[in-house]
Amino acid sequence: MKLFKLSILTIFFVSSLFLSLEQNSSSYRLGIHKAHAAHSCCNICVRCASLIRNCSETCVCQSDAETPITIQHITDEFIEHRRWLIEAVWEAYVLPSMMLMTEQITTAAMKQVFIIGTLLDAKNQLETQRLLQELDADIHAKYHPGIQGCQFTTLTRSLARAEREKEVNEYAIAQRFIQRQALNGDTVSAGGPQNDIRSRWEQYQSDFCTPADLGNGLTTSCNNGNANRVNNDVNFTELAMKNNLNINFVNAPASADEADIMALQSNLYGHKIFPQIPQNRLADENGGVKVKGMEVYLKMRAVMAKRSVAQAAFASFVAARTESGEAVQPYMDGMLREMGISEEARIARFGEFPSHHTQMYFLTNTMFQDPTFYSELYDKPENVDRTKVAIQAINLKLEHDKYESVLRTNAIQSVLLEAYLDEAEDRFINEAKPGQQIQGQEVIDIGL
Repeated sequence: MKLFKLSILTIFFVSSLFLSLEQNSSSYRLGIHKAHAAHSCCNICVRCASLIRNCSETCVCQSDAETPITIQHITDEFIEHRRWLIEAVWEAYVLPSMMLMTEQITTAAMKQVFIIGTLLDAKNQLETQRLLQELDADIHAKYHPGIQGCQFTTLTRSLARAEREKEVNEYAIAQRFIQRQALNGDTVSAGGPQNDIRSRWEQYQSDFCTPADLGNGLTTSCNNGNANRVNNDVNFTELAMKNNLNINFVNAPASADEADIMALQSNLYGHKIFPQIPQNRLADENGGVKVKGMEVYLKMRAVMAKRSVAQAAFASFVAARTESGEAVQPYMDGMLREMGISEEARIARFGEFPSHHTQMYFLTNTMFQDPTFYSELYDKPENVDRTKVAIQAINLKLEHDKYESVLRTNAIQSVLLEAYLDEAEDRFINEAKPGQQIQGQEVIDIGL
């Protein structure tokens, strides 16, 4: 600022000097012109001398002779003054000062711009940081799972395994039924109905018999049967009330539940198995097929097929209750403890290892009996939406199980309809005479 003030004062002084010199020069020239006009020629020296002190011999004014010299001197002085003003004052003092002033002002302006840029950068940085913090808080709110989301994912971790084990055990139960009905060589029924009845009776005496049955008439027949398994071979309600059954046809040794289920199955489906058909009734010595024996055997297989449809529902019912879910059992125990259910009550209600049926029952029923479930709904909207999606997913699984049940029901109804129509078909065929044509087909007498 001091340098700036000095530069301003210098410029003001130089301007004033130029103005003063210009005014003095103009006045001087005006006076000379006036004197020269009045005394351009001195004809009388006396008159001339009285005005212009000296006169030449020719009576010429001395001022007229010195006028060019004076003008030249003044011009030279002005030129020198201009040179001095430009070189000694302007170039030596004013211009460098103004250059320094400009540089200082530029530097100061750049610093001010830098400060402004720093403020703008800080503003942008703070706004960006605030936006990131808002996004971080928003993400924390939206993507931080709640307790219910963890519960659903944890409690379904063994559901796929349980469903696969259910399918395997269902297939094993169905296969055992087919083998018994077909008198397979690897079963006790291979020897015919007598062997099947005898083995079932022995099992009844050892496992299911109670002397109190038949009006206390089985005192001599019962071999001190197991009190915990009395009449399990005929008690379907006992089976239906169990959520877990110790059944594993994959690699585990035979259990009491497996024996009970097989005995109940034998009493429910195909109590009387078909007798053996001698080979000579099916084919002759040369391998030729005998029509009557073939027709009887095929009728037997048709009955077995119809029974297998009904038995499939039983196999699915039992397989859904086979034990599984070792991975999910500790988490179910934790939730049940929070609900005030002891471990003994839990084992009695849900078994040691939850089955597919137990897990689905827990996910669709027991979970919603916990008051904590409803208090946890006071959560972030995103977590509530996740809970809705989890419930929808479980509902889809439940609907799928219902769909499979409906398929089995439809299959049983269609077989039942076929059985009614089969009786009508038999009556129609029996009314026809051998050799008679019915709708382009020959009627064959298949009576035994």
